[in-house]
Amino acid sequence: MAKQWFVVGISGATCSGKSTLANKIHDYFPTSVLVCQDNYFLPPGDPRHVKIQELNHVNWELSTSLDMQKMYSDVIKILQSPEKNPIDSKKLLILDGFLLFEHKAITDLCDYKYFLTLTKEQCWKRRKNRIYEPPDVPGYFDKIVWPEFVKYKNEVIQNNELYETVTFIDGSKDMEEICEMVFKKIDQLLS
Repeated sequence: MAKQWFVVGISGATCSGKSTLANKIHDYFPTSVLVCQDNYFLPPGDPRHVKIQELNHVNWELSTSLDMQKMYSDVIKILQSPEKNPIDSKKLLILDGFLLFEHKAITDLCDYKYFLTLTKEQCWKRRKNRIYEPPDVPGYFDKIVWPEFVKYKNEVIQNNELYETVTFIDGSKDMEEICEMVFKKIDQLLS
């Protein structure tokens, strides 16, 4: 039996265009399914959160701030759901998340992996205009957001098995250009 689903994972820096890219892929392939890691954040008062004492703020940049087991189980449910209209074409599942490749079981499901990068300056320029709930506190980007991203990116790069399967994309490039490249690749893999 041929594999029914093709899974694309999109990860990388905050404000690098991950969700924009994921949504554009979802729009371009209208029968695709999109799952966003941001929907799996634990509630603000959850005791599992790591608190940054000096900032009196939760560290939202850790995988422990997310219910990754729930995300994984939701993804498995999608992949195992019976086909309503059995046709020969593959279906596309898009996974979007800033720490997506930290969860090995989810990473292993991805047929194609994209990692969007930005410089610290580019990232801050975009992030400072975003409204988060709860809002970033002063110093959060420099003390937590950026160092956690650098740590995550280094983990991806140093994991040879993973690194060889990831396509790195400069998130400061024109989004239309990025989309064109990604759509073309997915089109080839789905056909």
